[in-house]
Amino acid sequence: MRIDIHSHLLLNRAFEGLDSEAKKFKPLIVRESTGELFMLVREKKYGPIPRQLLDVQERIQDMDREGVDIQAVSVVPFTLLHEIRDDLAKAVCQAQNDLIADVVRQYRSRLVGIACVPLQNVDMAVEELERSIKDLGMKGVEIGSNIGGEYLDSLHLWPFYEKVEQLDVPLIVHPINVAGGERMTKYYLSNLIGNPVDTSLAIASVIFGGVLDSFPRLKFCFVHAGGFIPYQRGRLERGYNVRKEPKLLVRKPPSEYIKMMYFDTITHYAPALIYLISTSGADRVVLGSDYPYDMGDPHPVSTVQALDSISHEDKEKILGKNAAELLKIAS
Repeated sequence: MRIDIHSHLLLNRAFEGLDSEAKKFKPLIVRESTGELFMLVREKKYGPIPRQLLDVQERIQDMDREGVDIQAVSVVPFTLLHEIRDDLAKAVCQAQNDLIADVVRQYRSRLVGIACVPLQNVDMAVEELERSIKDLGMKGVEIGSNIGGEYLDSLHLWPFYEKVEQLDVPLIVHPINVAGGERMTKYYLSNLIGNPVDTSLAIASVIFGGVLDSFPRLKFCFVHAGGFIPYQRGRLERGYNVRKEPKLLVRKPPSEYIKMMYFDTITHYAPALIYLISTSGADRVVLGSDYPYDMGDPHPVSTVQALDSISHEDKEKILGKNAAELLKIAS
């Protein structure tokens, strides 16, 4: 099977029926005179957005064209809402998870669900994660690269990590609220540079914060091929060897923790993807598209199949076997 672990679905219906405060965060879809669709979130305009973000039938048709058997669907990053009031975040997450579960039930042979949780309140997040996995049949959980500006080494997240480990589901980390965004307003740099930067900060916080020492069975999957970290691992290693600060909380070099992480295939550059596979291992790379965004890979299966220097066996792992194990999908 070809399994795409990184795709998004917009579920703005999740905000219907909630109070007026919650509706302020509802993504509004507007069509401009050009025919293009844009999304308004808290008076900020994003887009143009593809109609496939809303249309599941077109998604299935695209999957058929690209040879993707199964997609793991998660909410758009804007609606993770890690920074709003606890009870509002809980209500929106519950509604979005219910809607994802409904979509998956309609297309159970083609889609699996990835949950979202209100991580600003860890007790609520633990409760919603357990409900989503046990009652709704979700296969993993998507979280932001930071929680309202707080990175993934925060001790308040420890009970959440304990529950994720207990449920044995992958943590798919997506960049949001990127650091330095105010300095990246030109040239779409907030995405081109900002997203990989914040993913890199998230990975570094996990490495140097001792998260994987305390929770060695956590299965972190970082999208966009791990930001800049896999390609600067030597710099992290050098810093660990010559400075005391990186050793404050950990006793192993960064490379030992990078070996424990998963990364998707979205590099947009074959030599970079080959490097990622050769250094992280084919067992730690999973197919990703970021469907249906324009910054994603529209042909993820072909991208992997075209890598002449990668063995057929390793390609099969990347194309589906690794994701099947992570998501517990029977092959």
